Amino acid sequence: MKIIISLLLFSQLFFSCSSSRLVDEYVNVEHPNFQANKVLVVGLTPDGGLQRQFEYSLVNALMAENIIAVKSSDYFEEPVHEIDQSEENLANLKTQLIAEGFDAVLFSKITGQHSKVTVVQSYRNLIKSFESFNDYYNENRPVYGSEQIEDYPVYNTETSLYCLCPEKERDLVWRGKIDIVDPPKAATTIRDYIKTLVQTLKKNNLLILK
Repeated sequence: MKIIISLLLFSQLFFSCSSSRLVDEYVNVEHPNFQANKVLVVGLTPDGGLQRQFEYSLVNALMAENIIAVKSSDYFEEPVHEIDQSEENLANLKTQLIAEGFDAVLFSKITGQHSKVTVVQSYRNLIKSFESFNDYYNENRPVYGSEQIEDYPVYNTETSLYCLCPEKERDLVWRGKIDIVDPPKAATTIRDYIKTLVQTLKKNNLLILK
């Protein structure tokens, strides 16, 4: 039992080193050799300040890998969500981006939030033996009351990399889901998230590394 507890605590320490981790990804096999060189970075959030902070940090991280990257907050005169979403306008936008040398667009957004119980709380629940319904109900009354539960928030994010390929109709190249666990300050969270994202893109050979 001591070995199990040690492993659980080690896992907790390991994951606490970073607030972000990749939990799922999809790679389009129709684009086996695609590598991005000039990317438009789009952060999808109603918080303009957070969007600019995220895009600025990701653009800097990509430029550190010698990738040409441009913030959507600089490229567009209006917020992304206010752009005309008609098929005709989006097609014209794609043509414009290609003409300007862009070969990819990267979107990031938060898709949901949930809570997870801490390792310590999980262990407490595991070792307790409830002999009756009353025991179980009384132990779990805090769930319905105001007592604090030992848990932490997890934000679910989704990032998609689209190829601006004139000859391809299906232009999704890669999509990944990254969980942000118990996020600290915004700057630290963004840094960890971007580090995980860039490492994943490099692992999948989706960036032209010079």
